[in-house]
Amino acid sequence: MKAGPGRVFLVGFMGAGKSTVGRALAGRLGVPFLDLDEAFESLAGVTIRRAFEERGEAWFREREAELLRGCEALPDVVVALGGGTFTFPENRAVVRRAGRSVFLDVPFEAIATRLEGKAADRPLFRSIEEARALYDERRASYRLSDTILAVEGDEGVDAVVDLIVEALASRGVG
Repeated sequence: MKAGPGRVFLVGFMGAGKSTVGRALAGRLGVPFLDLDEAFESLAGVTIRRAFEERGEAWFREREAELLRGCEALPDVVVALGGGTFTFPENRAVVRRAGRSVFLDVPFEAIATRLEGKAADRPLFRSIEEARALYDERRASYRLSDTILAVEGDEGVDAVVDLIVEALASRGVG
């Protein structure tokens, strides 16, 4: 009986494709998929934007970290992290201890196109200029991932999944 892939954590900026690619990757690997942002909204009963507005970012980040730690109880899973999750050292430590991280390194221009008209859904997206500054600020943290996967943003989901599976296999995962 072949061992499963363990825990794979997808890292990257909002709009990088973590959720879309994560669902497809989980399907390919035959394991569950967990979107940390969706899990938060489902359990909290409010959107992330509303949580930010009503309880503040610090409260949200504490809940997010709790959800992330809960992933350690899942033997095989693909997890799409929120855009800010991996920027916190304690969260990076959980990911390192629990599994493998893969940074979907998508150029900002591709992300900006994807996010056009979606600012209402993203609490930290107020303008393209602010998003660019946040992207630049977070990249150093993202680059601490186990695997950095440079993607242009127009490859298609299956092609990105192929690249991730290949990268995981080269590290003896999956």
